[in-house]
Amino acid sequence: MNLYTCIDHDGHWPVGVASVVLAENENHAIDILDEQLVSHGLLPYEKEHYTLVKVSQTKAVAIILQDGDY
Repeated sequence: MNLYTCIDHDGHWPVGVASVVLAENENHAIDILDEQLVSHGLLPYEKEHYTLVKVSQTKAVAIILQDGDY
């Protein structure tokens, strides 16, 4: 499994968004994130492209997904 972060998908308010996805690959990550976005009334990848960033799992890491400075 691979871990991905996303901070630029569709959102309800202009305050920034942040999601974490655990999936087999990037296509799988898009599918399952899209499912959650649509269930929240938001646009999927095909209508509002977003960026998935794969998180390295070979070293310790901390990632700030949203610090409020958007």
